[in-house]
Amino acid sequence: MKHEFDNESRVLKALCHKTRLMIVAELLKEERCVGDIEGRLQARQANISQHLSVLRWAGIVDFRTEGKNRCYYLKDPKTMDTLCRTLKQVKT
Repeated sequence: MKHEFDNESRVLKALCHKTRLMIVAELLKEERCVGDIEGRLQARQANISQHLSVLRWAGIVDFRTEGKNRCYYLKDPKTMDTLCRTLKQVKT
């Protein structure tokens, strides 16, 4: 039973940071390269890259290479959209 929720736990851990949620929200709109995300979130590239690495570890995003750029996309946008909408409905 200990490993039953490993995947779910990994996804929730990855989404527990505001910047990563903001990245997911941007990727829900469309695929984006690191520089695009950097500009939209007004954060340093190194910081964005670290957060994208966590999202990749969790299986939330993947990328394709376009020249020197890595363009990121959500592996399952429908599920991420549903999850983000659900999180917004949680009242504190």
